[in-house]
Amino acid sequence: MTSSASFMIAERFGCRVDGVNYCGHHIDFAERIARRRGWADRVRFHFANMAHTPFPDQSFDAIVSNETTMCVDIDEVFGEFARLLRPGGRYVAITWCRNDAVDPRSPASRKIDAHYRCAMHPRSAYFTALAAHGLVPFHVARHTEAAIPYWELRERSSLRTGVEAPFLEGYRERSIDYLAIAAERR
Repeated sequence: MTSSASFMIAERFGCRVDGVNYCGHHIDFAERIARRRGWADRVRFHFANMAHTPFPDQSFDAIVSNETTMCVDIDEVFGEFARLLRPGGRYVAITWCRNDAVDPRSPASRKIDAHYRCAMHPRSAYFTALAAHGLVPFHVARHTEAAIPYWELRERSSLRTGVEAPFLEGYRERSIDYLAIAAERR
């Protein structure tokens, strides 16, 4: 996680944040913002794969991933997060996922995967992988309907990328969900 989410968390909760990203230019950008805001001591960024971080075991009270889990093997990354969290530590995932109760692999999800060169996971896979690593969900919120106006606005924007229609299709037909999952490490 870099930039905006890291700064928001640091500001809202008064904590130190270590953001991880595998794009050097994203890290450079986020570090410039941190220096400009005078927050370089509170918000730091690291060039790393979130499934293989340089941090010691049980070094975090909380971990947040923001729209990134579709780019990784969730079993692998949840194993890393379980390693990094102290007992009782919390993990929050903000993600879009396939609603496998409606459609295991909808055309909309395939178009999104092709656009982002990722592999959107089925919703059920999140809960299976969390459980396998001792991460127990205590709150799940479905924000699918709330995401639709964002994608409608983006579809009319001059900055649209072409992925807007599949998101709208998937959200409207409920084959894709936008979820916030909060879990606690046993």
